This record gives sequence, structure tokens and C-alpha cells, in this order.
Amino acid sequence: MAGSRIQKYIINEILSPTLLCLLIFTMVLLMGRLMKLVDLVVNKGVSITDILVLFGTMLPAFLNITLPLSFLMGIMIGLGRMSADSETIAMKAAGIGLAQMARPILTLAVVFSLLTAVAGLWLKPWGYQAFREQVFAITMQRATIGFQPQVFMKQFNNMVLYANDLDARTGQMKGLFIVEKKPDATMLIFAEQGDIVGDEQEETVTFRLQDGTIHRQETDDDSTYQLINFRSYDVQPDLTSNGEEAARKSGKRKRPKEMSTAQLWRQLHSEDSNTNERKLGAVKAEIHTRMASPMAPLIFALFGLPFSIQTHRSGRSGGFVIGLIIYLCYYLMLSLAQTFTADAGIAPWLTFWLPHLLLGLSGLYCLHRSAHERPSMFVSQVEQTMTYLRNCISKDNDHT
Repeated sequence: MAGSRIQKYIINEILSPTLLCLLIFTMVLLMGRLMKLVDLVVNKGVSITDILVLFGTMLPAFLNITLPLSFLMGIMIGLGRMSADSETIAMKAAGIGLAQMARPILTLAVVFSLLTAVAGLWLKPWGYQAFREQVFAITMQRATIGFQPQVFMKQFNNMVLYANDLDARTGQMKGLFIVEKKPDATMLIFAEQGDIVGDEQEETVTFRLQDGTIHRQETDDDSTYQLINFRSYDVQPDLTSNGEEAARKSGKRKRPKEMSTAQLWRQLHSEDSNTNERKLGAVKAEIHTRMASPMAPLIFALFGLPFSIQTHRSGRSGGFVIGLIIYLCYYLMLSLAQTFTADAGIAPWLTFWLPHLLLGLSGLYCLHRSAHERPSMFVSQVEQTMTYLRNCISKDNDHT
């Protein structure tokens, strides 16, 4: 076979399981949010279209995780299959060494690094912001879903609302009666008319009432009773069951993960280092996480090549397990780097870039030894451990 045909063959062997794993991992992450979204459809009356839009805004954040993981699994499964079928041995016998086999894999690693960079630097913050805006739009819908004149409406956690007349086109209500429960008091509110007002900046929904009275009774003191007349009065329903409470707590200011990369850089250089150190650390952690994430496919390629070729005795499933272990170790390192940078204020070069440099050098060392038919002791130890565990499981199955 010509060298180009062999390289295409290796790319196909890796790309097929990579795309399959990308689909599976993305669906698994989406399924984790499915129950909450189903509750919106069944109990809150949210349309299927809005739910699909929410799914779409979640995808960019998931791609930042699933792209490197799927690429690593593609290497471990594809090359592991070739190694188990002795195809890699046949290639070496034909004069095709590990360095030549690594070229198409490293090319794919560069492609997936670019895709991860696009997902992390641009698509991920856009997805978070779009998700937040869609949740607020659904919140506005929920404020009016099920509204009917002359019917007591109980879709809010802290109030019951009754409107004698409702204009379906403008949303204006007339002849309002509201029972609002607060921790310290219960209020009966009568109003001539009212409107629903949404504030996109604060992300709140408000019933703006006009010309009415409030009957206020304190919870712990039955002798205290107040009668208040008003020309205009605002009531905010409790809509926290949809998950928008976290977004509303942040107020007008976005969380770091919702900011674009340009906004993070501007905020990093405009913040006073002597004030609000915790917030400054969170901004640094988010910036360096986005910048470091594209390094993952390259590091996974360096580790995946020697591991997938050498660990063929542990079975075809062994590569998948080892791939998960490699990814979990990397994800743990990245999580610790975020925590140390955001909470402890440690310099990012020490928490993010030094571990990535050490991982890259370790991967190059393992790849170099494998290319010279001198397997790394670390890789050999992992292989022996996987083989031992597989044998133990087989013995247990035989006894049962």
C-alpha cells in the first residue's frame, strides 16, 4: 500500500469511532438535562420549539468537552483495534514505523484543537448567553401561560392571581385580585388594572398594578393589620423553579463563562487588582481555561499513540477504559487549575501552563520510547494492571 493510502486508512480508523463517540457523549450530556426540560413541557406548558432552542444553545458548551474526549476515544479504539488485529505489527514489518503512523493522527489532533478553540473561545460563551436569554424568554411566557379571565391562576410559587378581564393581545388585565405570601406577612391586593412588564437587563418579570388597595396581615402578629392605597404598585412573582434564579442573582453583570473572550480581556485589564480579588481570579481562570483547552487533543494524541498500540493484551475494551482514565486525570488537573487560580489566586502560568508543559513533555517521552521499541515503564505498568483486572473479572465470571 502507498504511504498516502495507509495514512487515509489510519484516519478512517480513528475518525469513525471519534464521530460515533462525539454523538454518544453529546447525547449523554443532553440527557442529563432532559428531565428538567420535560418538566417545562409537561407542567409549565413551554412549547417544544422553545425546548429545541434550549438544546441548541447547550451544544456549544458540550462541544468543548466532547470534542477532545471523542478524539481520545477514537485513537484508543481505532489504534487499539489495529493493534489487537496485529495490523500495526504488519505495518512495522513493512517498514512503516510509529513516526509515520503518527503523522495522520497529529494532523487530526491539530484539526480537533482548532475546533476546540472555536468552541471554547467563541461558541461556548455565545451558547451560555443565548441559553440565559432563552430562559428569560420562557420565563416571560410562563408568566402568561394559562392566563384566563375569571379563573384563579396558581402557577406562581408565592401568589395566586385572579383577573376579571384579560386582553389576550396586549396582556392588560382588569379587576385584579392577588394573594401574595411573604415570610413576614400575607397581602390581599385589589387593583383596577395591571400589566406584565419584563426587564431584560435585570431578568425579572413584574406585575405593574394601578389604582388599588393592599390589605396586609403580619404572619406572627394577628393584631397588626394595614390598609394601603396605591396609584402604582409592582409585584414580582416567584419563578425560580425554571432555573432562572441563578441567572437573576447575577443581576446586570454577566458571569465570566457568559462573557466573550474580548470582554474577559477588557475586564481583566480594567479591574483594580487591589479590589475584588475573587472576581479577578474567576476572570483569569476562565480566560486561561479557554486558551488551554485546545491543547487537550494534542496531548491526548501524544499519550494515545503509545497507550493504544502497547495495551492490546488487555482486550479491545481496554483502550476505551484507559482513554477514560487519561481524560479523567486531565479533567481533574484542569478543574484544580481553575480552583487554584479563581479561589487561591495562584498565577495561571503555574496552575495551567506548567502542568500542560509537563504533560506534553511526558507524552513526547512516551511516544519517543514507543517509536524506538522501548515501551515506557508507566505504559507497561498500566498494561499490566489492566491485564490483571481483566483476568480477575474473567475468573469471577467463571466461578459464577
